[in-house]
Amino acid sequence: MPFDLLVVGGGIQGAAVARDAAMRGLRVLLLERGDLASGTSSRSSKLIHGGIRYLETGQFGLVREALRERAILLRLASEFVRPLPFLIPHYRREGRPRFLVRAGLALYAALAGHHALARHRTLDATEARALEPELRPEGLLGASLYWDAQMDDALLCVSVAVDAERAGATIRTYAAVVGLEVRGSSWRARFHDVDSGEERIEEARCVVNAAGPWAEAIRGLVRAAPGVGLRRTRGTHVVVPSLTREKALLLTAHRDGRAFFVLPWGEHSLIGTTDVDDSTPPERVAPDAGDVRYLLEEAARALPRLRGDARPLRAFAGLRSLAQGSAIRPWANSREHRIVEEGTMLTLIGGKYTTHRSLAERVVDRVAALTGVRVGRCVTAETELPGRLRAIAELTPRYPGKLRLEGSLEITEAEVAHAVQKEHARHPDDILERRSRLWLRLDAMRRAAPQVAAWMGSHLGWDESRRAREVERVAHAMDREAQVLDAAMEGGRT
Repeated sequence: MPFDLLVVGGGIQGAAVARDAAMRGLRVLLLERGDLASGTSSRSSKLIHGGIRYLETGQFGLVREALRERAILLRLASEFVRPLPFLIPHYRREGRPRFLVRAGLALYAALAGHHALARHRTLDATEARALEPELRPEGLLGASLYWDAQMDDALLCVSVAVDAERAGATIRTYAAVVGLEVRGSSWRARFHDVDSGEERIEEARCVVNAAGPWAEAIRGLVRAAPGVGLRRTRGTHVVVPSLTREKALLLTAHRDGRAFFVLPWGEHSLIGTTDVDDSTPPERVAPDAGDVRYLLEEAARALPRLRGDARPLRAFAGLRSLAQGSAIRPWANSREHRIVEEGTMLTLIGGKYTTHRSLAERVVDRVAALTGVRVGRCVTAETELPGRLRAIAELTPRYPGKLRLEGSLEITEAEVAHAVQKEHARHPDDILERRSRLWLRLDAMRRAAPQVAAWMGSHLGWDESRRAREVERVAHAMDREAQVLDAAMEGGRT
């Protein structure tokens, strides 16, 4: 018996579609070529936000929808999404004029309506420095304070996928789709296990192509068709030791006027993002040394304690798959989604992490209309997303091991057991990068890899040789990233 729906892609959009469809009673199969959230969905700025920057480009409908969805996620996914205060510092003859920012925040609050988190405020220079003493005092006129939200992006995506499975969906990771064709009224998908090479075939009435940067490649398996207007842009982020107390900063880059963030993560700060057109094959995308220097130098203008030649603790990059618009500059391109229908195949282009739930609702509505399959009403706007901390705590007596790393970072045996048993983790980097906070530091991930491989191996039956190969795989990825950081530092000194 064929599935009702095949979802290709285990990022946040694919996971959300699978969850919504399964909760409405559809038989769902999700195939992901790597780990859950292993593409763009774990390489974001880790924000759930309305998108105050998008007001400048007139995307009012998107902002209103995102603010509504932000409220839903804060209520139903509180383990993964939390409120975060933002400061926009105002400097003499730099950045957006104060009156324009105030008008933007007033419009932002109006679009949020009763979903607003707190009233925005205007601060003078003394008040701004009292909140964030590291701000450059020269030319500081004051700041604007407003609220959005921060998320653990990979953990949120993994939990959405796990909840889809709990609702009845079938989830297969490291399953690369290599063939896709229509057979009568059904789609026939051929896929192979990336690790073992084993090949399988499944059928479904409808296909949702949620492969993000790989969306065109999936379409290409069906037919040689014109492109769907996909614009891929690279977003690079760097992690440095903490720069602010507890507030995020929304800054304006001096060299090109684009907005970027400095975001607090405990003992660390995340700086990002860039927005550069990139035609690199998605599986080979990597942070660019020039992007790393750009972020460090621009952040150091507002926060002098950060030296522009300071070596980051991490650098990572992801590819956004945007719906091609008329904007020349990548950061001005619309973030609104597009659903491309070709028979009973729907390809998802664009969209924001924040609006993944509402996009999934629209997609499943279309799947039902195209296939004639009766579905229940959408309940994801009122169904809490189960957390993982309690489940991990329940495993701790049986798996008591703990590894303490740099600062307050640590990884526990119970976390690893839960990731393997319940969250489809198959390699150490699945845990190091996407199911723990170790993503904040390259040295922490490198140090933890042998112990994580040992813990995983006890569940997956790995011998010493396999464990060594898994650790070497992590080390190879870490070495490539270190080379980018070396190049960035060398370029900063020339």
